[in-house]
Amino acid sequence: MEIIPYASVGLLKLNMKKEEIRKIIAEIPEEFNRVSEEPTSEHFVNSGILVYYNEDEETNMAYEFTSPSEVSFQGISFLGMRERKAKKLFKKLDPDLIDFEETVISLEHGLSLFFMDRKVETVMVFERNYYDELFEELKKLEEI
Repeated sequence: MEIIPYASVGLLKLNMKKEEIRKIIAEIPEEFNRVSEEPTSEHFVNSGILVYYNEDEETNMAYEFTSPSEVSFQGISFLGMRERKAKKLFKKLDPDLIDFEETVISLEHGLSLFFMDRKVETVMVFERNYYDELFEELKKLEEI
């Protein structure tokens, strides 16, 4: 599935309704909460797709892809790629990427990569302003 920044991954669009997502993936998801105060998320285990919802718990704000899903951006399949190579390619796509060691974020393309055991474990596609709260908290910490 091809990633279109801030828009979609294949047939999966950002800000899509839960029922529409479930029709496309056609699998019963496992529900979970990353943090107790956050809306319920869904993990389509067999497809390797995690869906994160907005406060309304009806429309999504991000997708995260892991094995066995197959996603690509500008013809590049990052999943399973060695960390060093992935960071080098990602930096070419966005020289202003944000590097948090185990996660790199491209605000230009609405993508992030998460690394585990020195390879890309997940690729996340998110809506605009998805990371704003995190960046505000980091800014406050820097001011202390």
